[in-house]
Amino acid sequence: MAKGGVKTNKLWDRIRTKYRLVLMHDKTFEVQASLRLSPLNVIILSSTLFVVIGLIVYMAIVFTPLKNLVVGYSEVTTSRQIAENKRVTDSMLTTLQAYDMYFNNLQKRLRGETDSIIPIDSLKKTDYSKIVVDEAGETDLAMREQIEREDLFNLSISDPRETTGAQNLESLHFFPPIKGTVTSNFQPSNKHFGIDVVAPENTPVKACLDGVVIDSYWNFESGNVVVIQHDHGLISFYKHNSQILKRSGNKVRAGDVIAIIGNTGELSSGPHLHFELWHDKTPLDPKEFINFN
Repeated sequence: MAKGGVKTNKLWDRIRTKYRLVLMHDKTFEVQASLRLSPLNVIILSSTLFVVIGLIVYMAIVFTPLKNLVVGYSEVTTSRQIAENKRVTDSMLTTLQAYDMYFNNLQKRLRGETDSIIPIDSLKKTDYSKIVVDEAGETDLAMREQIEREDLFNLSISDPRETTGAQNLESLHFFPPIKGTVTSNFQPSNKHFGIDVVAPENTPVKACLDGVVIDSYWNFESGNVVVIQHDHGLISFYKHNSQILKRSGNKVRAGDVIAIIGNTGELSSGPHLHFELWHDKTPLDPKEFINFN
């Protein structure tokens, strides 16, 4: 044990022994510089320098684009980007398919092809169940307003009862959407294609016939609007509501509450219901079919 201890002490002393590193002129032997070092100092200096260089290289790789030069890193990043792009693409395709189904149903309802309409529940069973197709964005609202004003209804004032093949609408039993005072009558010449009925606040607005809600939206002029498709080519509009209680695709019965009377929209000057009744793209006078008193 003593011999081992002596050898260890000799090795430690040798490592700590100071040496002088001298730089001399090759011809004159003049001392230019000198430095006192020990093997221990050299080991410590070399280790420190190695750690510093390693740290600099690590930071350069992690925090700079040099990491893309590391073998295997770019492949992993590219794979992740491809997977993310695929997910976004699939989501966009799903959204487009859901909107296509929604607008196809809307067109079929407007044409009266109720037998070929795909049930709303079928959307919930597909991959697009999380897509909300009832909520209208700016583009959707602009399109709906354009259809309402131009394409959906040509402003023909002919009597629908004289149209070839038209149903006898007088045989239908219309439920009054609301009971109140008619303050503005049907005047198609002044582009007033319905009637205005005043009633107390919070009065419920009801469906005039059995049908399906094909639209429920808000726009600047009419406020909250509900549109219902009925049999015999009939469509009814309920405008200026304070609340909408039915959504697109909901089936309603005559007398079902669909909204609450309100004062929404630029064209409204007080709580009332603006009610329109259309038949085969032709506006009707609701007072000829419904008693609002």
